[in-house]
Amino acid sequence: MKAILNVFLTTLGLLLPLFGIAQNAQIQDLESKLRSVAGVERIETFVELSEAYIAAGDYDKALKYAEDGTDLAGRMKRNSYEAITLNQEGKILAITGKRGLFGKDRAAAKFRESNQLLKKMSRPNKQLYLDNLESLRTLAEKYDRKDELAEIDMEINRAKNLIEALPSNPSIALEKPLTRQELQEELSVITDQLLVQQKTQESSTLQRLNYEKERQQLQAELKQQEAFIDQMTENQMKAALLLMQHRNKLDSLEYRSNLDALNVTNAELALRESESKRNFYLAAMVAMIMLAGGAAFSYYRARQNAHLLREKNKIIRSEQKRSEDLLLNILPALVAEELKKNGSTSARYFDDVGVLFADFVGFSKIAEVLSPQQLVTELDTCFRAFDDIIAKYKLEKIKTIGDAYMAAGGLINDGDSQLHDMVKAAQEMQSWLTQWNLERSKRNQPIFEARIGIHTGPVVAGVVGSRKFAFDIWGDTVNIASRIESAGEGGKINISGEVHKVIKQYFPCQYRGKIPAKNKGEIDMYFVEN
Repeated sequence: MKAILNVFLTTLGLLLPLFGIAQNAQIQDLESKLRSVAGVERIETFVELSEAYIAAGDYDKALKYAEDGTDLAGRMKRNSYEAITLNQEGKILAITGKRGLFGKDRAAAKFRESNQLLKKMSRPNKQLYLDNLESLRTLAEKYDRKDELAEIDMEINRAKNLIEALPSNPSIALEKPLTRQELQEELSVITDQLLVQQKTQESSTLQRLNYEKERQQLQAELKQQEAFIDQMTENQMKAALLLMQHRNKLDSLEYRSNLDALNVTNAELALRESESKRNFYLAAMVAMIMLAGGAAFSYYRARQNAHLLREKNKIIRSEQKRSEDLLLNILPALVAEELKKNGSTSARYFDDVGVLFADFVGFSKIAEVLSPQQLVTELDTCFRAFDDIIAKYKLEKIKTIGDAYMAAGGLINDGDSQLHDMVKAAQEMQSWLTQWNLERSKRNQPIFEARIGIHTGPVVAGVVGSRKFAFDIWGDTVNIASRIESAGEGGKINISGEVHKVIKQYFPCQYRGKIPAKNKGEIDMYFVEN
């Protein structure tokens, strides 16, 4: 048994490094992929990287990539992806136990933000919504928040009931549960109502007891009066009755006097009350007018400020887009993104890149015939047309040197030199020149004939200098492509043997034999037939 255990531990020790190597390879592949993707695919790559780093146990990097995905999804207005990345952030924070300022639960906040976004959607991700609620429930159990746990359970039940109805009626909105404060306020109102009812019952009971007591006292007094009357003589009864009448008159006069005085006092009080009410209403009207004026002024100023802010934001966004477009006109997208993010770029090695050179035959003689302004205008017309064709086939323009034009393929899609697209672009460039020269010959203007050469191989690419950034490529592949262009003929496309191996099944070619190239010996060359 002990021997079997030793064998198992030894095997596990050998497999764990292999598992770590596989994880590192996956992370490297994803980080390499991140440099060449954009948009929704970039957000998905951020999520995959975050999950890979969670599996590797590096939660700081996992959180960073999840936050990058949230930021990009927010800027792209992709609510569904932003909800996913917020859920990912919440899970990482829940694992690490990180909390915010003053002990604020950051993980719970991320799950709630994710559900708020899902509630705004017409077709929310039902599983993600429930996953957020279950994660909030786990956190509530972990920190022993019993009140919050009850609220979350109620919300989970509501969500499950509503989610069953979502396929038939996707516009149903998830009901928002009562908060703890709202439940306490409702309980307080019910308690006050019960106290009022209890006091009312107590008051009615007390009044009934007082009434019974007074009735008993009156009955006792009446019995005493009846006993006294029985003992009185007739004359005594008359005198007592007369005396009682006088006393009643006096009591009536005194009562009337007191009543009149009370009426006067009540009238004075009513007058004072009406004056107080009038003064209060006047003051309230003045205060309301002042508040309304202040609110109107504040609203007007707020609208003005909001309008100014919108205009400034439009200008900022416009200038930012112009800057980004200008940068993309100068540099490839991958290099521009790295430059914006890091402030600098590093040179990169590419195994397989297609390089195209184009040059005009007899340009010196054309320059002698045309004025400098005309020459520059004609070159600008040609190179603008070349730029449009190169962009159409998603190739990368490198630079122009005098009348020479240089482009490359495979710098964006690493591992694909785009030779098929490059040959198609070269054919369109020659076709455009043919049509343009027909119009020029009608006006007796000089003809522009171009030699085009294409070669493929490894290069090094990068940005040189700290001012006026210039993206360029270097290597023996570039030199051979230049020699192949020089060995070509006007109006034709000259390619190397390496290019021919790739494109021969798509384009008919004419073998020219081994052609000597300066400092490169003899090279197999082919003309691509039109």
